[in-house]
Formats: sequence, structure tokens, C-alpha cells
Amino acid sequence: MNWSKTLTAVVVLSLLLSASVAVLGIPYWSPLKSSMHAEIRLDQADQLLKFGRAVDKNVTYSFDVFWPLKAGKTELNVNLANLACPENANYTIKIVTMNGRVFQGSGPVSFEFNRRDPFLYLHVTVEIPNSCGVLPSRNGPEVVVDARS
Repeated sequence: MNWSKTLTAVVVLSLLLSASVAVLGIPYWSPLKSSMHAEIRLDQADQLLKFGRAVDKNVTYSFDVFWPLKAGKTELNVNLANLACPENANYTIKIVTMNGRVFQGSGPVSFEFNRRDPFLYLHVTVEIPNSCGVLPSRNGPEVVVDARS
């Protein structure tokens, strides 16, 4: 086999491989979303709050959120659902972003920040006073996270 036939074979195989990867790979890639929504269940919250009242301690949940999301100005809303707290004792939400910014608030938390990365990473800590109670519901208490870019 001479060099021209070898070069032709390499070019043809490269084109076939590129075409097959393009055809097969396109359905598996999707554009980044501009908004995400999650409802993260707080398992065993009722039992933990009862135990917290017995030992006079608050209940703390901590988890991470990692989403592919368009870069840019991001609006984040975080709150608890299906939980009843007295007016003088509301839950506290603390959020740490990937670049180390800390956002904290009592009750529902809403804030805006700028991101350059095509993903959103958050570390969320929720502290629930032991005076709060769980409302009857199908899913139980949960943290609701909404992000919009």
C-alpha cells in the first residue's frame, strides 16, 4: 500500500468516525437551563424535632446542591415547606456559594449574585428550632430551592 492510499484511508476513517460521533452524540447533549427547581425532603424531621425538644437542642440539616445552570446573574430563593414555627422562633437558612460568599436569613431567603461558571454549587444548612412542628402533608417537610439565571 502506498502513501496516497494510506492517507486516503485515514481521511475516510476520520470522517466516518467524526460523522458517527456527531450523529450519536447530539441527542445526549442539551443546552444549559436557565432555571432549576428542587424539593429536598427532610427525612425524620418529626422525630428529630421531638427529640430536640426533649434535650433542648435545635435540629440542623445540611446538604449540597450542584446544578448545570447558565452563567450570569442568578436569583436564588430557598424556603421550608410543610413546617410550622411560632412567630418568635423561625428557622435559619445559611447558604455558602462556590466562591465562598455566605448568605443567611431567618425564614425564606432570597438573594442575587453573579456567576461565571456554567454550573451552580451551593452548600445549604437549615437550622430548625425545636419549637417548630411538622404540618400534615404527603411529602413531609422539605427545603424548596429555586434558581433562575
